[in-house]
Amino acid sequence: MGALGGVEGLVLKPDRPYAAGLASGWLKWRQTHSTEAVVLGVSGRTAGTQCLVLGRPDRRGQLRAVGVSLPVAPAVRRELAPVLRAVGEEEVELPGVVGGLPGADPVRYRPVMPEIVVEIETDQVALEFGRYRHRPRVRRVRGDLLPEHLATPQ
Repeated sequence: MGALGGVEGLVLKPDRPYAAGLASGWLKWRQTHSTEAVVLGVSGRTAGTQCLVLGRPDRRGQLRAVGVSLPVAPAVRRELAPVLRAVGEEEVELPGVVGGLPGADPVRYRPVMPEIVVEIETDQVALEFGRYRHRPRVRRVRGDLLPEHLATPQ
C-alpha cells in the first residue's frame, strides 16, 4: 500500500487564510502508481481530445472496461495509430459508470481489437467498484506485453 497507507494524497497550504481560486496557493499532491491496461476503444472527435477506453481482466479472466484515459499525448497517438484495428464502423456507448460519475453524459467510443497493452499512471492501487475513479494517464505502448499477460485480481 505504501507509506501513506491508503491515503490518496496531500493538500499543502501556505500559512495564510484561504482565498478562492488558484491564487490561494494551495497545492495538491497525489501518490501515483503504474500498471497496464488493454486498449478497448478510442473516444474523442479531435486529436487533442482522443482518449482510450481501458480494460483489465476480471476475476474470471474476462476483459472488462475499467476507465477512460486522459487525452492521449501526441507521441503515444502516433505509436498507436498503426497498430489499433477498429471493430466495425459503429460507435458504442460505454456501459455503467466506468466513464464517469452517475448522471454524467455517456461516453461513446469506437471499439478496437483488444490486443494492445499500454502502461498507465493512476492515483489508485486498486480499482474502486470495478473502475478507476479518476482518469488514468497513458504513459506508453507496451509492445512487449499481450493482454493475456495482465494479472487477474485475487
